[in-house]
Amino acid sequence: MKKYKYIIGCALTAVALSSCNNFDFEQNFYPHKVGLMAGNNRVNDRTTVELSAVENGTASVQLVANLSGSQLADRDYHVTIAHDDSLLRAYNKSNFDIDSTKFARLLPKDCYEDPAMEGVIPSGTNKCLFDIKLKNLGSLSPDSTYFLNYKIVSHDASSLATDNNKLGIKLDHVLIKITWKNEFGSTADSWNYQLFTSQVTNVETKLTTRPTNTVRLFPVASNAVRFLAGDEKWDNYTKALHDINVKSIVAVIGSKTATNPAAREVALKPFRKDSIEVEMLTPVGDYDNTFLLNKIGVSASSNPTYFKEFRLHYRYRIMKNEKQKDGTWKSGPWKEVLAKMRYQFNPRAEKK
Repeated sequence: MKKYKYIIGCALTAVALSSCNNFDFEQNFYPHKVGLMAGNNRVNDRTTVELSAVENGTASVQLVANLSGSQLADRDYHVTIAHDDSLLRAYNKSNFDIDSTKFARLLPKDCYEDPAMEGVIPSGTNKCLFDIKLKNLGSLSPDSTYFLNYKIVSHDASSLATDNNKLGIKLDHVLIKITWKNEFGSTADSWNYQLFTSQVTNVETKLTTRPTNTVRLFPVASNAVRFLAGDEKWDNYTKALHDINVKSIVAVIGSKTATNPAAREVALKPFRKDSIEVEMLTPVGDYDNTFLLNKIGVSASSNPTYFKEFRLHYRYRIMKNEKQKDGTWKSGPWKEVLAKMRYQFNPRAEKK
């Protein structure tokens, strides 16, 4: 009986192998369809660029047109793209309804250069790249969200690709989110610096506060970040723009100090010259007006903790502190600040 089972098994194996020999593995079982690559909800948000690259003219993001199918392209496929705003309008409606104060914006035309709008997916490949050069990002508000919106307007593939999870949704549109960073802050992620052993003294009343909140730093140039001065805050988002403009200062990070190669000199200036005054004061102890890469807790039994740290001594006053009945503004009091602002980071992760 076992002998017969063995013979039958061998026969079935032979039939299977024969079927495999007749099967055409080179056949393209899915039609070639063209679409634009994106993430969830047709948004490409892996597009953060370094402001240093923007300033030296080498920053760009890529729009990718790809070809579906089980085989690579058997010929050249042509794709033409164009600007659009329909996906941006849908994004704003979905996320903010009619609250236009929160709407994302199209990237201004003076902040990018279009690629050639006609591309080719070469035979033997499955995609083509449209390289979009970015410029002048430092002139934009880091508080707003910016996109580029493109769509496919013509192609010579069998059809447009569709979303496998959302039947009928064509993959012919994409929103490219534009974010930027430097080594001190980012518009893509919240780099919140902890106020540590800090104090703010009202020069007129001599009242001193010791804030322990976090302060987000926003990149405004390759070597500069903007943040709220002292212990200032903004009340709610409807007043945020006013508060940001009148309460913010900019730290410009310069060259290494002569005494410490891990420290760099820092200069402060107003974010809006007509709204706030700021003056650097004489260094006091650790508050020496530097930016420091600080390594803490080095021992044989534990790994060190790394911080990016601003150590500042300055004073400021808000020029537009209180609006008078005649429409003019009353200046606020001078405030003296001793501040350490720390952001924990992983040096290995930043080198990737």
